[in-house]
Amino acid sequence: MKMKSLYEVSQEFIAALDSAFDPETGEALPEFEELRGQLMHKSANVAAYILNCEADAAQAKTAINRIKAIQESYERKAEKLREYLAENMKASGISEIKADDRSFIVKLYPERDEVVELDEGAVFPASLCLEPKPPAPSKSKIKAAILAGEPVAGARIVRKDRLTIK
Repeated sequence: MKMKSLYEVSQEFIAALDSAFDPETGEALPEFEELRGQLMHKSANVAAYILNCEADAAQAKTAINRIKAIQESYERKAEKLREYLAENMKASGISEIKADDRSFIVKLYPERDEVVELDEGAVFPASLCLEPKPPAPSKSKIKAAILAGEPVAGARIVRKDRLTIK
């Protein structure tokens, strides 16, 4: 026998309202009370299921946050190790390392990349900013301005090493 859904029980309950009470005594008929009990039972079950879904969502969020923290820890560790390797390769004059099994090659390109560094709290004119509100500094516009010889307070171009591992 198929269980009725909350919707089906509520529709039966609404339909039974017109004939739910004894015309002489005004008391609710047993069929109506049975439908009302079914409606309350189904409603309570749906509410319990909602609570379970919310609890499952909270557990999933906790797991995601824990895994995200692990991911960020590994990313920070890899970045620090990348810096460590580059510093030591540069200090010892090594520009390339090949794995014995040829599974990867590490190359150091000293001062290859140019990046724009911005001072904390520096304010830039609108012409050097992107469109969103509030305007955010555009590093590409700032770099172009510096390369064109314009003085840009609070920003500078810095040459950085690049380390690739392929």
